[in-house]
Amino acid sequence: RSGSPFLAVNCGAIPHELLESQFFGHERGAFTGATRSHIGYFEEAAGGTLFLDEIGELDARLQTALLRVLEDGRFRPVGSQKDKTFGGRIVAATNADLDQLRSERKFRDDLYYRLSVIEIALPPLRERPGEIELLAKRFLQDFSSGSRPVPELSGDALQALLRHDWPGNIRELRNRLQRAGVFAKGD
Repeated sequence: RSGSPFLAVNCGAIPHELLESQFFGHERGAFTGATRSHIGYFEEAAGGTLFLDEIGELDARLQTALLRVLEDGRFRPVGSQKDKTFGGRIVAATNADLDQLRSERKFRDDLYYRLSVIEIALPPLRERPGEIELLAKRFLQDFSSGSRPVPELSGDALQALLRHDWPGNIRELRNRLQRAGVFAKGD
């Protein structure tokens, strides 16, 4: 699927009233304000990968609809009379404790079992200090514009990164390096 679409969606950032339309699309006239048809995430990622970030934040109604897509590969855009098919793969991630959410009835058991075909537990960054330097160098490359050289980490800077606990994990590391790049004097 490397040549196919990859679409990342933050499940917690979509307004409640737009969930179904964003995920499944809608037909023109399906609701007030729908002046044109809209392709949803499932159709946009068809044949590729739909990455559902923060799946633990997903609304209960959409959990049910997502389960249907995972079960039979079909979805129906809002206002449509016809189903469409999704022949891609779903990758989901969360920092929430899905077992706890399931026990509190905030996350469906059947959806959990359908999603958890392969689980990868990723330890926090503080437990993977060997990755800090590699990630830092990559972020510095990403932040560098083509008009100036990629900044380098001094030995002291690297040691400071290795000593930090990183409660915000990789996002915190990325943010700190971006901030350092903005205020850096030189390379």
